[in-house]
Amino acid sequence: MTSPIPSAVPRVVVLGDTRDLHHHGCEAVLAQLLKGLADIGMPADTVIAGFDWQAQTEECLSAALVVINGEGALHHDRPVVHSVLELAARRRALGRPTALVNSSWFANAPAATRRLADFDLLGLRDPVSREEAAAVGVTSLDAPDLAIREACQRRPTAPPAPGPFMVSDSTRPELTRTLRRLARRRGWTYLPVLYPPTQPRPGAKSRKIWKKTRMARLLGPLAVWLMPPRYHAHLVGAPDLAAYCHALAGTGGVVTGRFHTACLCLGLGVPVLAVQSNTPKIAALLADAGLDPAKRMVEPAALATLTSVPPYTPEELAALDRFRSVSEVRFQQLFSRLRALLPPDA
Repeated sequence: MTSPIPSAVPRVVVLGDTRDLHHHGCEAVLAQLLKGLADIGMPADTVIAGFDWQAQTEECLSAALVVINGEGALHHDRPVVHSVLELAARRRALGRPTALVNSSWFANAPAATRRLADFDLLGLRDPVSREEAAAVGVTSLDAPDLAIREACQRRPTAPPAPGPFMVSDSTRPELTRTLRRLARRRGWTYLPVLYPPTQPRPGAKSRKIWKKTRMARLLGPLAVWLMPPRYHAHLVGAPDLAAYCHALAGTGGVVTGRFHTACLCLGLGVPVLAVQSNTPKIAALLADAGLDPAKRMVEPAALATLTSVPPYTPEELAALDRFRSVSEVRFQQLFSRLRALLPPDA
């Protein structure tokens, strides 16, 4: 039986607001997560930047429901893995539900993976993560990344004539440099998934990005050589999610090392060639979409001779249509399951 909830504490807390990264993919995810919760009558009372729930322990333990947006943070037994598992265990001991959604789960110890059973709802966004959980007897809901839903809703009814190819960035600094060289060498557009902050947002990461980006602006053209690639990427990125999706939709194809850029491309129907990220999440995403990773992924060494992004074949287009349709059903199931975690009068 669920313990009584004091009236002074939040009903719904969202942990894992990654918008402090100033990243279009994170903007898309949070837009859909917060809208989806509001649409089912469970608007978030408190949204916490990052995963430091200990900074707001009372709210996170007392809330009627905590929804954790895991994204790509939970891998290789990082401290954040054990932090969110501790929150789920403590809330379970209090009889209060916790959901982990929109998450990958890679290369964590089996003992940690077994602790996923403490979540009342587990939504893993790719087949590799679901297999890792299933290997220790933990079942999870199949729902892809919420950025795909955002992209599907932004997909133009009449696609524009394909423009030049586009290159995005990577979480890996040296790969970002390689991708920048590819764009410069081919005369393609370089447009990272990161965007320039107009002001700092809650969270230490945002404050650091704000300071570094201001420094990059002062350096001017020298920033590309003197600044780490990620901060230079903030300097030259599209100003907002709408502009980024518009640019993606108007290109003939995209080369990227970013998972969320690949998500947006699939939702928008834009041909994509991907370079592996810091986990297998991009290959897993492509496989989940019915695409062959061997054909839609490229090794970093091959970027030097890359001359085009192949258009989707009729078979790939049909697979993407199925994927988008099935994904929407899965998103609806996800929010329906979230709604069921609380009684109507909670």
